Amino acid sequence: MSLADFLYTVAIPVALATVMLGMGLSLTLEDLKRVVIYPKAVGTGLLGQLILLPLLAFVLATLLAPNPAIAAGAIMLAACPGGVTSNAYTFAARADVALSVTLTAIESIITIFTIPLFAYLALSFYFDQATAPDVPAVGMIRQLAIITAIPITCGMVFRAFQPALAARLVEMLRKVTVYVLVFLIVMAAFASWEDVVENFAAAGFLVLALNLLSMAMGYGLARVTGLPVKQQITLVYEVGVQNISLALLVTLTLLENPLLAITSLLYAVVMPITALVFLRVASRMRA
Repeated sequence: MSLADFLYTVAIPVALATVMLGMGLSLTLEDLKRVVIYPKAVGTGLLGQLILLPLLAFVLATLLAPNPAIAAGAIMLAACPGGVTSNAYTFAARADVALSVTLTAIESIITIFTIPLFAYLALSFYFDQATAPDVPAVGMIRQLAIITAIPITCGMVFRAFQPALAARLVEMLRKVTVYVLVFLIVMAAFASWEDVVENFAAAGFLVLALNLLSMAMGYGLARVTGLPVKQQITLVYEVGVQNISLALLVTLTLLENPLLAITSLLYAVVMPITALVFLRVASRMRA
């Protein structure tokens, strides 16, 4: 087995499942009741992440993408919102971490079904029938459930019976998984380095536009609906920061097409810069 094969078929799926297990260990049923306590904040976040974000990606990809693979990859990246990355930035910005985690948990269940749908629509629209990669929808749903919903559920059940041990495990997993995911993204970029370099100039503007406009959209939605400042900051990160590792799982592991992953790998270069810059803006917003 080559390094790339090991990365795509073993390392990324195991790392993501571990992340989702850690999320489950940090959740209780009380946490999920925030859907009722903060319906406007949760509803606004889900609207931005699950509907408006893919629509924004479609418009930008249609206008700016240099080729079908980059365009379809942008849709798939937008279909993978949030994740531990947005949770981490929300924590660093001293925003509403509880809202961020709640949104991520809900998305992890819903996107089991929406990711295959958006993948099919993107590939059908940007590729002709003869060249479009196959979308094994049922297999994707099954594998996404195994990697996301099942670990979260197991983590929540474990926490219900062993809360003290779960709290200790969460802290350990938080420290380890972030570094592991960063390492895997770097390795994926290394494995596809020639394709990334070749498309950087052509697709870089698309990726930057998607990143900046999605962050602006999260802020705009929060302002329009009258959410407080901490929740405004949270939605900037929840809508504007995508789950790169999940996007790589979809394109590299489930669809087995490295060209579709180029957009996500380019995004991995751009997003940390804008996300860190917004930390400064967030501190002024809180003040």
